[in-house]
Amino acid sequence: MFDILFARTFFIVGGMLIITAITARINKAFETAKEMWITIIGTFAFLFAIIFFADIYPLNLLLVAIFSALIGWQIGPTIEHFGKRFKLRKYLKNRGVVIKKGQEITDEQKKEFEQSFDTNQYHQEWHNVVFQALFATALAVFSTAGIVFLTSIDFGFLGGFLLISLIMLIVMGLLNIFFFHSKIFSLVRAYIGAVIFILYLLFDFNRLEKMTGDKTWGVAIDIAVNIYLDIINLFLDLLEILAESD
Repeated sequence: MFDILFARTFFIVGGMLIITAITARINKAFETAKEMWITIIGTFAFLFAIIFFADIYPLNLLLVAIFSALIGWQIGPTIEHFGKRFKLRKYLKNRGVVIKKGQEITDEQKKEFEQSFDTNQYHQEWHNVVFQALFATALAVFSTAGIVFLTSIDFGFLGGFLLISLIMLIVMGLLNIFFFHSKIFSLVRAYIGAVIFILYLLFDFNRLEKMTGDKTWGVAIDIAVNIYLDIINLFLDLLEILAESD
């Protein structure tokens, strides 16, 4: 079962995750809105390029590497945002102000936090939260892979349901960004997203198992990028959930 397709797929996924971790570590915040939009547009441009040049080696690997770097460049500020909110909630809690899950923090509280709070005070606690999200993501990856490869269940039937669910998830995110601006709505989306991307892992590992024996780069790139995106999105949803937990 572990043929050239498996080797290529997991090699690509592992390389993408390493590159993403490095660039996320480097970039903690976007300096300008222009930088943010260039990164987002560039990410989609390289994703389409990957689809178009998936069979052309080694160009496909170069495109995948750049795509991973751009994803990491976006993830860094996202993790930093979750971290600042987590530390602020801890700070306010120690002062007797309890911020419930999804509850908005006032501008006055943010100003007080920025002026009088040592941001490193809860640094280790935040690192523990990130580790918990990483561990939970890894557990989900190995569990779903085990279920697919060690059982005879065909998860291909999930395809249509997951596509519709993903579209709904994207719409929820856009609505919250442009209209609702609600932490509670964002948290609900994160819980739903975690379930969807766990199911997507089952679906994509199932695709990998079905394609055993294929030796084309296009299939390996396609499945690897999908598994990679499943992992990244699951990690971010779990991180948001844990960051909002007491």
